Amino acid sequence: MKRLSLLSVTAVAIAMAAPAVAQGPQVALTVGKPGAGPQGTTTTVLYGELVRVSGNISSGQANQPVQVTVSPYRGTARTVSLRTDANGEFSYTHRPTIKTGYTARVGSVASAQEPFAFIRPKAGLRVVSASAGRFRVTLQAQPEHVSRIVWFQRRVTRTRWANVKKVQLRGRNLSALFTARLPRGAQRVRIFIPQTPGYLRTTSRFVLVRR
Repeated sequence: MKRLSLLSVTAVAIAMAAPAVAQGPQVALTVGKPGAGPQGTTTTVLYGELVRVSGNISSGQANQPVQVTVSPYRGTARTVSLRTDANGEFSYTHRPTIKTGYTARVGSVASAQEPFAFIRPKAGLRVVSASAGRFRVTLQAQPEHVSRIVWFQRRVTRTRWANVKKVQLRGRNLSALFTARLPRGAQRVRIFIPQTPGYLRTTSRFVLVRR
């Protein structure tokens, strides 16, 4: 028993005498729209718009190598090499085309959070012939991840829209030419696109139709 106690005391003494292992700098990372807007763990942009990924290292050291990994939904991740500025900060401007996550690494230390950019498809609605009720819809998004079923809607109150017709988008250009019956008079119409795992739901701008 005395021998075991002596060994235990010796082990504790060695552990206390051992020098502390220095930890690497902590890495903070945020995402937002370019400019002076707010940065956070998420941001939402329209398809084709830019986002700004910003970060810093706690040591504040300049010229430190940073690896930023860009991970699009169901896509191939890629890594961008950056360096910190005089204040230990870094930034990267990116144009995501689908829901995308971002991480940063300095040496063996990775950012604690993975900010995300959420994307809304860009929809367009054009009146081909108001008298014949003919319209054309176009959508900008990745064809394999966005809903190909969209809804043609008309406004029935200041806050409520009613579905008029379900429209099937065709081809890789995500467009459709369709006809729809509307009540006579001035009607405000739009296209509604449902949410999918890669994209948020969204609508086109409304179009005023007079019949």
